[in-house]
Amino acid sequence: MMARKKDTSREAAISSPHDPFKMRSIEQILMLFDGGGFLTEIMDGHQELMQDLLEHNAEHGPKGCSGSMTIQLSYAVGNAGDVGMGATVTFKAPKKPPSSASAYINENGELTLYSPMMARMQQPVRDVPPHDPETGEIRDID
Repeated sequence: MMARKKDTSREAAISSPHDPFKMRSIEQILMLFDGGGFLTEIMDGHQELMQDLLEHNAEHGPKGCSGSMTIQLSYAVGNAGDVGMGATVTFKAPKKPPSSASAYINENGELTLYSPMMARMQQPVRDVPPHDPETGEIRDID
C-alpha cells in the first residue's frame, strides 16, 4: 500500500497572507473567548496581581515577593476541521509570611511575656551593713 499524499493546494489557499479571517496575534485569539470578556478578565487579574506584588513588597520587603499568571488554552479538533477551544487563567499572588511573636519560658516551662532577666533585676533590695549617713562609707562594727 502506498502512503496517501498530502493535498497541499488546499493548505496554500487557507494560509494565504491576505486571509482577512486569519488569527495573527495571541490577542486576537484571546478576544475570541467570551466575546472579549476573557481578555478583560486576564487584564483585570494581571492588574490585581501587580497591586498585590506592590503591597507585599511595601509590607514585607522583596523576600518571597513573587507571583504568577498562567493562561491555558485547550484545543479539540472536530471531524470537519473545526476546532473547539477552551481557556482558563489563574493567578497566584505572593504568599504572606507567617505571623510572628515572641515570649519567654519561665522556670516552670510556661510561656510568659515577662523576661527572666527582668525577674532577676526586680529582686528585693538587699540589706547592707550600717554606713555613715554623711559619706556613705560602710563601717565594720567590731
